Amino acid sequence: MFGGGDGAMNLEELLLLEKHLEYWISQIRSAKMEIMLQEIQSLRNKEGVLKNANKYLLDKIEENNNSILDANFATVETNYSYIPLAMPSEIFQF
Repeated sequence: MFGGGDGAMNLEELLLLEKHLEYWISQIRSAKMEIMLQEIQSLRNKEGVLKNANKYLLDKIEENNNSILDANFATVETNYSYIPLAMPSEIFQF
């Protein structure tokens, strides 16, 4: 059946071999499909994890930016008097 004989197979043996080969191909395709579906599910899970990580990092960046802005505009109470600095507007003209 696997080429170990003299190479002469009758019709019945060939039909049986064909049937076995078709069955094996079907089993191989089923196994391949199952592996591919598992890979797709794994990639979808990874995508979800990466999306969540990305959202978390974007939230942290926004939180950090807001805290920097808040720190820059925070008023500081002191006992010192000050005179506002006046700058001529012409230095900002290009």
